[in-house]
Amino acid sequence: MNSLKMIYCMLKKVQTLFFLVLLLHLPTNAQITLLGDNSPHKNVNDGNFELVKAYSWRKGLQSPMWTCSHGNNKHTGDSQMALFQGRIYSSVAKGVIESKVLDNISAYNKPKEGDVLNWGFGTDSEYDCGATITISLVFGDKERILAENIAIKGGDLKVQEFKGTYTITKEDAANKMPFVRAVLHSNQGVKVFLNYVNISVQNPETNGPEILKANVVSEGIKLKWIDHKFKDGVEYNVYRGEKIGTAYQKLASNIKTLNYTDDTLINGKEYHYLVTRVGVQESSKSPVATITKMDTVAPAPATDLKATVFETEVQINWKKSIDKDVASYAVYRGDSEGNNLRQIAYNVKNNKFVDFTPVKDVENTYFIFAYDFSGNKSNASKPIKAKVKAVLGTSFSDLILPMPITDKLRADVWGAEGVIPRDIHNGIEDPEWSYWGGRPIEDKDGKFHMNVTRWPANATKGHWEWPFSTIAYAVSEHPIGPYKVKKELAYDFHNGLGHNPDIILLNDGTYMLYSLIDWEATLFTSKSMAGPWKRLGTINVDLSNSDVPEQRSYVFYRNLSGLHLPDGRFLFVTKAGGIMLSESKNPLGPYKIVSKEIRHNPIIPEKYRNSNYEDPVLWKDEVQFHMMINAFLDYRAIYLRSADGIHWKFNPGTAYTPHNTSYEDGTQTHWYKLERPHVLQDKYGRATHLSLAVIDVPKADDLAKDKHNSKNIIMPLVKHKRIKMLNKKKVNQHTKSIKIRIISEEGFDAQKDIDLSSLRFGASEEVDFGKGCKMMKSKKKGKDLIVTFKGDGNGITDKNFVGKLLGKTTKGALLIGYSKLVAN
Repeated sequence: MNSLKMIYCMLKKVQTLFFLVLLLHLPTNAQITLLGDNSPHKNVNDGNFELVKAYSWRKGLQSPMWTCSHGNNKHTGDSQMALFQGRIYSSVAKGVIESKVLDNISAYNKPKEGDVLNWGFGTDSEYDCGATITISLVFGDKERILAENIAIKGGDLKVQEFKGTYTITKEDAANKMPFVRAVLHSNQGVKVFLNYVNISVQNPETNGPEILKANVVSEGIKLKWIDHKFKDGVEYNVYRGEKIGTAYQKLASNIKTLNYTDDTLINGKEYHYLVTRVGVQESSKSPVATITKMDTVAPAPATDLKATVFETEVQINWKKSIDKDVASYAVYRGDSEGNNLRQIAYNVKNNKFVDFTPVKDVENTYFIFAYDFSGNKSNASKPIKAKVKAVLGTSFSDLILPMPITDKLRADVWGAEGVIPRDIHNGIEDPEWSYWGGRPIEDKDGKFHMNVTRWPANATKGHWEWPFSTIAYAVSEHPIGPYKVKKELAYDFHNGLGHNPDIILLNDGTYMLYSLIDWEATLFTSKSMAGPWKRLGTINVDLSNSDVPEQRSYVFYRNLSGLHLPDGRFLFVTKAGGIMLSESKNPLGPYKIVSKEIRHNPIIPEKYRNSNYEDPVLWKDEVQFHMMINAFLDYRAIYLRSADGIHWKFNPGTAYTPHNTSYEDGTQTHWYKLERPHVLQDKYGRATHLSLAVIDVPKADDLAKDKHNSKNIIMPLVKHKRIKMLNKKKVNQHTKSIKIRIISEEGFDAQKDIDLSSLRFGASEEVDFGKGCKMMKSKKKGKDLIVTFKGDGNGITDKNFVGKLLGKTTKGALLIGYSKLVAN
């Protein structure tokens, strides 16, 4: 009998131990929430930092429930400590973040000795920088440390979560309700994030169900729970949420059993469920059960496609799929027969898309595919065809040619799936370095030179190490590369630090280098691209007539691109596309602002006007000035032309988009972003190649010691043909005949290589749409060809400063050129 009793006692101990272990592995219930997660109801006292929607860290927005301080001064708005995307951050060596006193909860506003508080918080940092965090409860003047100098592993985009309990002492209770203090330490200005803080009081009287389990069943998701307070007449509420910590939707109430099946869910979506007991007051929540019901059934496709055709764009609208589990749509474009499909848009949430890069001169065929939350792809929609009004040669992007393969396309390289395989010998790249923008120059030695931005690929901040970039000097035997670094530092000044370099070709055949150093526009000169570079000083801008707010005056010093004018003065385009002109021949200025920036400028069509522009490049040939500028939020660029470099004319369509990078064998790459455009010019000033900085993922995702990086690529361009106007009187819309000379050059025989019947000449507004003057006759002149056009329909008015020639070669390649409107 005693043996049986001993065995029974041992079994009871084991059972008790098992139950205790089970309880230890259950999430701690938040009975009375003082701060943070109060699900299924809304967050308390802004413990998740969602009360103020802050989408830009630069604005320094603050939560009314929290105060930030660094040094001895508390502040209410500071871009070094503020809210950003639902988190509060510190980017100083020591930042202190304090909540308000947690005394506004009627259910608990008088602490008692022995009360147990549950605490938890989430933290992260941009990069792995030795960051730490200390979290405390402060009762009056007594600080109780909950977690001290916790190391934060950053740079992996993962939130670290910590939790525990604290028992209130007699001294704590005497000092009344506490507030939360977080002390964040970081190095090198790296942002350290406090993602959320949860504080609650354990209250057994209001405990909810102890266990909640969720399982996928044919009808949906079945929930089962265990509640030690269950008895006849007890009822429950069931809640569902799509994000932990936010208010949940009440799915059902007055449930009298210990189970419930949710048959209203959307397959493929992750849901969070919890249950509460209903009584005199609602209990606290059960543990949260997270689950997703996947399926393998493809959704129905989109229907009723419609196309709206513009000059250089096509807008596709469609009726959404009838299935409720559709998450997004993808747009595919093919040729006129619907073949050679390529994806041009994905993750489209609404039911329309504007294609800014349709192929000109042909019907484009569009298909829409639906994707559900489970990842299933629908069949293709019925196709729709559309042909833009403009012809090939209208847009700068029409000039971009496939990249030749210098060695081979390789897959054993860094990068996201979309940029593999690729030619690592195109442009400049190195797994040890991040490259980001440089202008190729053909020097007197016949080689191609580039002063290029770079920083270590495995630097602490990943891509965001760029403010500490240096300028390296690289050389190539060929215009497209490979460019090899010959000097680690292009110049000696300030340890070679610099960013966004640009080369200004001086009238005497020497060079001027612009570099952004310590946020100042710094100029150097040299007789050759190899250096040495002599520092001239920093640019001075007269801001008296600026219409840019003072806080944005930096646009006149950053990302500049410049030209040396024939009269000796200097012209620069600013970061945002405004133009400034030196008052004298001194390249340091002062500079006068002579035109508005591109954004919101009425010279830009409405659909392009409201983009955020930066990264301009300026160049000049024998005929006109050219400018390209990047719309960085829209992943495209625009191109403009000018007679004087001050008054600009928008060129229809895009200059480039991520869809413009391909190789001669047809392989397409899909870089996440293309920025920092530059052009390689020949001796006549014509753009022969386009140089771009490219990155394979969003910049924030290019971290230290990962497989992502950035580089420069170089793509060949259709080169403008040299044409000369022969009319002695300025051509206008009344001119009866127009005579031009098309000049032969290496690789182009004007007398043999032109499909004469394809030629059109006149105002770009006419020629870009297949109109303009038609050829009447032609004759040979030395190695060149003189072509006479009938003047009818040339469309040239006072708004035109050049005439445009479009046509095809005998091999069907694009032929393009511009001329003045009167013979020189």
